[in-house]
Amino acid sequence: MRRWHWAAVGLAALASLLAVLALFVELPGPGSPAASRPARAAIAGQLAALGDENTSFWVQNTGPKPARFAVDYYDAAGTRVTQESIPDVPAGASVAFHQDSQDNLPHGFSGSAVVTSDQSVRTVIVKQIQKGDGVLSVGGDDGVTRGFNKIYLPLIYSRYGPDGGWNTRLILQNVSSGTAACVRMTYRDEKGQVALVEPAAGSQPVPQCPSGGLLVAAASVLKRDQAEMGGSLPANFQGSLLVELVASNQQSTVNTQILAATVDVYHSQRSSLATYRGLGWSSAEGTGDLSTRVYLPFVQKNFGLGGGWNTRFFVSPLDSARPAALTLIYCCDSRLAGAGGSLERKLTVSAWAAVDPAQEAGLPDGFEGSVSIASDQAVAVVATWGWVLGGIDSFAAYTGVPQGEASTAVWVPLMYRDFGYKGATGLARGWNSWLRIQVADGGTATVKVTYYGSKLPGGAVSFSQSVTGAKFFVQRDDLLLPAEFEGAAVIISDKPIAVAAGVFSDAYQGDTDVIFGGFGPDVLSNPPGALFTVSLAQGWTHACYVGMQQPVDDALADVRKDVLAVYRLRPDQAYDRWFAGRPDLTTLTSFNTNDALLILMGASATWVQELPNTPPPSVTLSQGWNSVCYAGQTKAVESATAGIAGQFTVLYALGANQSWKRFVPGRPDLSTITTIDQHSALLVLKSTPGSVAWVFQP
Repeated sequence: MRRWHWAAVGLAALASLLAVLALFVELPGPGSPAASRPARAAIAGQLAALGDENTSFWVQNTGPKPARFAVDYYDAAGTRVTQESIPDVPAGASVAFHQDSQDNLPHGFSGSAVVTSDQSVRTVIVKQIQKGDGVLSVGGDDGVTRGFNKIYLPLIYSRYGPDGGWNTRLILQNVSSGTAACVRMTYRDEKGQVALVEPAAGSQPVPQCPSGGLLVAAASVLKRDQAEMGGSLPANFQGSLLVELVASNQQSTVNTQILAATVDVYHSQRSSLATYRGLGWSSAEGTGDLSTRVYLPFVQKNFGLGGGWNTRFFVSPLDSARPAALTLIYCCDSRLAGAGGSLERKLTVSAWAAVDPAQEAGLPDGFEGSVSIASDQAVAVVATWGWVLGGIDSFAAYTGVPQGEASTAVWVPLMYRDFGYKGATGLARGWNSWLRIQVADGGTATVKVTYYGSKLPGGAVSFSQSVTGAKFFVQRDDLLLPAEFEGAAVIISDKPIAVAAGVFSDAYQGDTDVIFGGFGPDVLSNPPGALFTVSLAQGWTHACYVGMQQPVDDALADVRKDVLAVYRLRPDQAYDRWFAGRPDLTTLTSFNTNDALLILMGASATWVQELPNTPPPSVTLSQGWNSVCYAGQTKAVESATAGIAGQFTVLYALGANQSWKRFVPGRPDLSTITTIDQHSALLVLKSTPGSVAWVFQP
């Protein structure tokens, strides 16, 4: 049975099961990815008068099987306008959706989209703004991987800079199609002080938001252009924004509500444009896009001819009331005296900070490297990159890669080589892309890059290289790829890596640079309320419990009359046990999420459990026997266990016929397991000392 995943793509927002995009339909430019399609008349509909604006997004199949993509488009009020679908998308491949060629979207459309798939997906959205006379502004980013009740936006401008030209605009999407959201927005200035709260304290609440908050109707968007907030924010404002859910009249809690946000950073007198997604946090679960370790794969100081290319990054701590102690490690440049050509710096962030490597005296001019950020509390980080000396409008932004996204498997939905419009003379190379791979521990990793695209023989081509510290891979220079290539990439590494990617074109004036993050493993693979069914055979069954922590009697309620005994293996190699009607012999009183259980049944039964929204990303193996649940995607056993290769001697799975199957690494003559299904219960013999984390890769 194929379980449906959803992705929400909101003006630059995605979710791995739900992707929300805030979208625009105006006029396709001559070099936009939809350039070959008929042009439409431009109708005003964007937040600010930045030009004729359109969006395109790419959806990558990150699952193990061919996928079907369905896209539902919603207007700003949350009403569905139209749908389109694409069947049989190969694993690893991506599909482009260009809104200016979607005939059923009205001229001037401004709204959102929901991408639905029967496999996990990743999405990148790119917006193109035609300025006229061949001048283009392009921004884009990847999107959210789950819903949150708090969203951190570490960079907000309002009439900032010497000419007051730097501004931001926010698009906040209520992903829920059936529940209104109430939100509170808190702006902090560059000193970390509260500059504005919306709605203001003492404001009369609307009926749908009795506890206060701004109303965002189901499936609709809330828009803010900070350039137009002169009466609320001071001139020359730079700082941050926190969006928080408060309870509406339709819910008593906000922990299951889903928001997605995106911010455009733009200059009102130039074509400079960048986009970044909001970084979310779940207060109930204590997880999200914020992390105590964050990676920035692409950092420059006074780089390039003329020394004008620079990166800045902006930091918002999870708890604005408690200073965050940061350790920054710049890497890797042979001119730096630290280990591996590194420089370490300490920084304390109160409620917000802007870090400018150009002001770091210990970094040499011409530095091009990476930054690793360690903090004593989780932080949200956004980086910007551009030419600071004037005369060049190129500008881009990307969110820092949290430790949870630094993975041995990374997906990149959009890659180009010499694609599309070649300029007025036909001599330009068109759209191209690059990858920047950072090894999380600063050492050396071996990476395998596989490109997917319809122009490739067999649909894919790959190569392997070593990366020390960080390294660029520029597709324009890669002869494995043909001209007019448009596709995706998957990167497999023997060490965790953080990846930034970018696209650009030399066929325009203006700003054609976009930077976005590569995607690590899914952190959300189940829609709310999804069910998991376990067949319990008469006799012994080795089964996974995936529900929430609760007493054994409650967890077994539907099948308890047929359960005789339950055993759970401990790391000390002894068992906790539960016996029906024998509390005097019972030591197992509750089940935890992802427990692997040996269950003795007096009769066969079907055990229905509710899947968690966030499956465990890993399990710890100790020396000796381990009874564990595999929460990764279904895949070949060698692939599923690649992350613990060399750490275990044998793996067993109990079949429905009460017989054990096994996998012995390197011994196909002894192995009877070829595939591990998601939510399989396994016995694993770890033969090496100590413990190791088995990280489940999608």
